[in-house]
Amino acid sequence: MNRFVIIADDLTGANATCSLIKKTGLQTASLMVLEEKMIPQNMDVLAVSTSSRGIAPNQAYYKVREVTRVLKSKDILVYNKRIDSTLRGNLGPEINAVLEELGDDRMAIAVPAYPDTGRIVFNGEMLVNGILLENSDAGRDPKAAVDSSNVKYLLSKNFKGKIQSVFLKDISKGVEHVTEIIKREKAKGTNLLIFDSITNKDISIITEAVLSSGVEYITVDPGPFTLNMIREILDRENQMNKVLMTVGSVTDITIQQLHEIVESYQPYIVNVNAKDLIEPENRKGEIQRAVQMAKQGMKNSCYEIILITTTPLKKEGKLNLREFSQKNCITVEEASLLISSGLAKISKEVLISANSLAGVFVSGGDITVALCEELHSIGVEIKEEIVPLAAYGRLIGGEMDHLRIISKGGMVGDKDTMKFCVERLRGDIID
Repeated sequence: MNRFVIIADDLTGANATCSLIKKTGLQTASLMVLEEKMIPQNMDVLAVSTSSRGIAPNQAYYKVREVTRVLKSKDILVYNKRIDSTLRGNLGPEINAVLEELGDDRMAIAVPAYPDTGRIVFNGEMLVNGILLENSDAGRDPKAAVDSSNVKYLLSKNFKGKIQSVFLKDISKGVEHVTEIIKREKAKGTNLLIFDSITNKDISIITEAVLSSGVEYITVDPGPFTLNMIREILDRENQMNKVLMTVGSVTDITIQQLHEIVESYQPYIVNVNAKDLIEPENRKGEIQRAVQMAKQGMKNSCYEIILITTTPLKKEGKLNLREFSQKNCITVEEASLLISSGLAKISKEVLISANSLAGVFVSGGDITVALCEELHSIGVEIKEEIVPLAAYGRLIGGEMDHLRIISKGGMVGDKDTMKFCVERLRGDIID
C-alpha cells in the first residue's frame, strides 16, 4: 500500500530521495510515467518526476497539481514536495500546487538543508560547502541560475500565501520551543514555514517538533527532512516491527537466552552451519541458502523475529572449533572470523531487502564489527546502555544509515537479557 508520496521536479531528485528512504527498509519506486490504473500498490513509497524545473511557472503548477490529484489518498502519511538541494526551479508554484490540490489547510514545512552534502541554511541564507549559494555553481547554471542565497526570497517567487522563517537561534532551544513556534505560526495563518539547519541534529529537532505540534503538513526539502519524518512516524506507530537477530556465540548463557527467545516469540529460525561457513567449497552455497531462507521469513507476516544463528540450542551440538580448525589447517581465530563474516554477509543481504524493520540485534563483538564492515557503516551512535556490556544505538553511514542496533557480548547478562534487548528494539520499551 502506498503510504508516502514524493513529487520531484526531475528524475534525479526522485531517485535520490528514494535511495535515501530505502535505508528504512521500505519498498520504494521512482516513476517516470504516471497512469492511474498502473500505479504499483505494493510500494510503500512512490516518487514521481514532473520534469518541471525549467518550464514556465504556470505549467509547473498544473503538472504538479495533476500528479498530486492522481496520488492523493487517505492512506498517505507524508506528502513531500521534493525541491532541488540548491533551490533551482519553480519552487513557489509547485508548493502551492500540492497544498491547493490537497485542500485540507496544511502547512508547508520547508527544511532546505542537506548537511551531508555541504548544503546548510543559517539565518535564512543557504551556503554550499561554505560558499553563498549565489556564488556557487548553482548561481552560474545556464538553465536555471539562482540569483540569491536567501531561502525565503527564492521560495517566495510566485508563491501565494504567508511565509515565515525560523532561525537557528530558536531551533537550538529544543523541541518544545520549536513546537510552540509551529503552533503559533499555524494560528497566524502561515502557509509556508522555512527552517534553518546546519546539522542533522537540527533536522531531528524540527521533525519531532512538527509531529508534536499536531499540525497537518507537507514536507518541502531535498530528502533528509522527509527521511527523518518517515523514520519517526514509523517508530511512533510501531510499523517497523520486525527484528533481525544474528547470534553466533556458543556460550552457555547465550543458549539459555535463545531458549527464552524461542519460548516467548516463536521466531523464524535460520540455522546456519558453522562448518560450511569455514570450508571454502561450501561457504558460498551456505550463505546463499541462509539468505534465501531468511528472506522468506521476513516476508511472512506471522513472524516478528527472524533469528539467524550458528548457535546450537543444545549444549551437545557445539562445534569444537579448535579441533575443526586443525583439520582445516587454519587457526581458531581465522575460523572464528570466517563464521562472523559469513553471518554478517547473510545479515546484510536480509537487511537491505527487508521491510518494516525495527532493528537488528547482534550477539558477539566480532559479528558486530563484520556487519558494520559489510554495510559500509563507520560505526554506531550509542544512545544508551541496555545492561552492562550491551549497548543500544544507530548505525552511522553506509547502506543502512540510522538503523537501530543492539550489540551484546556473548557472555553478558542473565537468561532474560536477550529478550529484554529485543523488546527494546521492538519499541515495547519507549525511547
